Amino acid sequence: MKREKLLASGAWLLMVSAIVAQSPVDGGKVPSPLSPYGQIGSAAIKKDQTINEKKDLELPAMEVDKVPMGAIPREETPPLYPRFFLGGEYLAWKLNNATLNPIFFNVPEGLLQTSPTTITFNQNGVVSSNVSVSNNSSLLLQSQAQLSQNGIIDYGMQSGVRISAGYYLEQESGLSINGNFILVPKNSYYLSSVTGLNDFPILLQTGFENTLNFVIPAVVVGDSPTLSTQNYAIVLSRQVDSSIFANASTYIAGGELNVRGRDFLVGDMNFSGLLGFRYFQFKEALGVNSEYTIFRPNGVTDTQTFTLGNGTGTSTTQQVPISLNYPTPINIQSASNDQIKVYNHFIGPQIGINADFNHNRWSVNTGFNLGIGVMHQVAKISSNTTQTVVTETSTQNAAGQINTTTNTATTNSAGGLLFSPTDVGQYSRNQFGLLPEINAKLGFRATERIKLTVGYDFLLLANVLRAPNQTQLIPYSNNLNYTANNQTQSANQTLQIPAFQYNTSNLIINGVTAGMQLDF
Repeated sequence: MKREKLLASGAWLLMVSAIVAQSPVDGGKVPSPLSPYGQIGSAAIKKDQTINEKKDLELPAMEVDKVPMGAIPREETPPLYPRFFLGGEYLAWKLNNATLNPIFFNVPEGLLQTSPTTITFNQNGVVSSNVSVSNNSSLLLQSQAQLSQNGIIDYGMQSGVRISAGYYLEQESGLSINGNFILVPKNSYYLSSVTGLNDFPILLQTGFENTLNFVIPAVVVGDSPTLSTQNYAIVLSRQVDSSIFANASTYIAGGELNVRGRDFLVGDMNFSGLLGFRYFQFKEALGVNSEYTIFRPNGVTDTQTFTLGNGTGTSTTQQVPISLNYPTPINIQSASNDQIKVYNHFIGPQIGINADFNHNRWSVNTGFNLGIGVMHQVAKISSNTTQTVVTETSTQNAAGQINTTTNTATTNSAGGLLFSPTDVGQYSRNQFGLLPEINAKLGFRATERIKLTVGYDFLLLANVLRAPNQTQLIPYSNNLNYTANNQTQSANQTLQIPAFQYNTSNLIINGVTAGMQLDF
């Protein structure tokens, strides 16, 4: 009886050993957990694979739908079943700075006032001394407004979103389809002005002359007084101030659709190629509001003082309003509004390569994409100036009384501080486009279906239009002719005329991302 028990026990042990020897599980261990991105791990043994070229015992294979996500055995690289993913990321992107060109105000040149404006006549009506001015100078620098931050436009970190989705195909094809949509909403940046104001008046030379009629007294008793006419230069004592405000904004949007190829394993690294199509839009706008005012300071009267000598040691003083016979501008206000919007549309195919590494719940995913296509560029310019002039006019009646009236006139014209009238309108062209991008993400699988990621983005869009860079100051020489009070003023003046020109630079974006992905 004891012998039969020993034989039965030996037969049972032989049967268990045979079952273990025929099991498809290597050493009784399931292959290492696999990531749904690359599914890196040991290859699983097929159901119909035999050991020692025999098929004595076949065990049921593991059912796929009962295996947790992220630990699915596979053969080589293709997924064993269709799989979708949907992800969302927060973007914190930083654009490279833009620089606004210097602003110049084309206001009249003046002379520094150093003494009262006095003209002395002798008894024959001959001018013995002219207007006493010195130190010729252009308009004072302190009366020209300057933008804060030296015209540097720094948008800082901009917030956006990226929505991604994909579908992993059947095992036979080994392909996947994925796409994303990027949106970085409008972000604005304001540059205020350091207002310019000259602290003391300057003499503005008008280039015109006024007429003074005065009586020369009789030197000898019995002689009749004589009437003399004398012309004198019209010079206005004025102050100038100016201000400027700028507002810049950006908008970024885009999308891509890609086909990702079969994975290629090199050690623990998983490589795959990418081929797709991409659209990327970068829009930037710049608005500049500028104003300068030439005004008569408080306590200043537009009069010319004359001292009339009679040749006997006595003299008389006469004050004549400058506005007599000449409409005198007492306040000139010029306000301009310039706005430019530039659109950069990149459209074209792209190629890329991805490299992934997975370890337990952690993964590192990197990618490099290169888009080569067409850059369609559009520039829209609007520019106008409103000028308001308040003039003063004086008349004298037969009794010698002087009456003064004021008049206000407003004119509107195309062109402003940044753009000339010929620049206003819309321009477009097509250029060669280049769009390289580098991405790196660190992922952690919180659950079998949820993955958390943080990453870094680098993107370069070549040859883009930046709104602040589209104004160029071009030297322009012009003959000025102006008629007033039956006189014509002619002068040759060289100005810095603003003009639109295509000026490109590279847009560089650096930023970090944080997101979540759902697999189903």
